[in-house]
Amino acid sequence: MARRERCWNDNHGRAIVTVRFCPNCGEIVNAKIPAQTCSEENHAKRRRARNSYCLDCGERLIKER
Repeated sequence: MARRERCWNDNHGRAIVTVRFCPNCGEIVNAKIPAQTCSEENHAKRRRARNSYCLDCGERLIKER
C-alpha cells in the first residue's frame, strides 16, 4: 500500500478538535461529531476561507489540478 504524506493541518495532533473533518485532506479528525448535510452557501463560504474540504460533511470543495 502506498504511504501518504502527513497532513500539515494541526487538527490531526490536537487533543480537542472542534470539527469533524480536516479542511486540508478531508480525513475524519473527530468521529464523535456527527456529519452534517451542507448547503451550497455553506460550501461557498468554506471555499472563500480556502478550505479544500468541508469541515462539516467532508465533501471536496475544489477541483484537483
